[in-house]
Amino acid sequence: MFVEKSVWDYIKVKQLDEYLDGHNGFIAGGCFKNIFNNEKIKDIDIFFKNNEDRIRAEDYFNGNENYYDYYKNDKVKAYKHKKYNTTIELVKTVYGTPKEILSNFDFTITKFAYFREEIKDDNDEEHVEFKILVHDNFFEHLLLKRTVLDDKIPFPVSTFERIIRYTNYGFYPCRETKKKLIQAIYELPELPDISMGLYSGLD
Repeated sequence: MFVEKSVWDYIKVKQLDEYLDGHNGFIAGGCFKNIFNNEKIKDIDIFFKNNEDRIRAEDYFNGNENYYDYYKNDKVKAYKHKKYNTTIELVKTVYGTPKEILSNFDFTITKFAYFREEIKDDNDEEHVEFKILVHDNFFEHLLLKRTVLDDKIPFPVSTFERIIRYTNYGFYPCRETKKKLIQAIYELPELPDISMGLYSGLD
C-alpha cells in the first residue's frame, strides 16, 4: 500500500524543508495535492509521534520570528508564515509514525508524508535523510482526479462531507468508494455530529 522514497525522487517537495526545521514533526495530508498540481499551498498539517515532540514544536514556532500565532482550538495550534502567508497547523489529537497517521486518512490522494529520519552510515555515524512515504496509487488517483477509499473509514460522516468538498476541487469518487462509504454510514449505530473527524481541517 505504501512506498518509501527518497525526497530526490520528488524534488518539488523540498520547498517544504523549512517547515520541518527545529522540531521532530512530519508533514502529511492535502498540501502535496497542491504541490503536484502546481497550486499555491494554503495550509500545511504537521503531525508528531508523541505529545512531547508537539510541545517542543510549539516552543520552536513561538520563538521563530518568521511566524505569528494564528489560532488554536482543542485539536490544532496554528501559525501563519509572515512572508508566504501559509498556515501551519500542529495537530494535537492524534499521534503516531508517518505510516500510522496515513493509515487513518481516508482518500488515497491525501496519503503522502514528508519526514526526516536519522540514518547510520557504514562508519556507524548518524546523519539525517529526508524521506517520503506515499500510497502507491497516489499519483494515479491525483491524475484521474479521483477520491478513492482503499482502507479504513474511521469517520464516515466526515468523509461524506469531504467528498462533497472535494467535488468543488474537481475530484470525484469512484463507484467502489461510493459503495464503501454508503455501507460504512449504514453500519453506524447512530449518526454522530456532522463534521466529527480525526481532527479539524483534515485534508
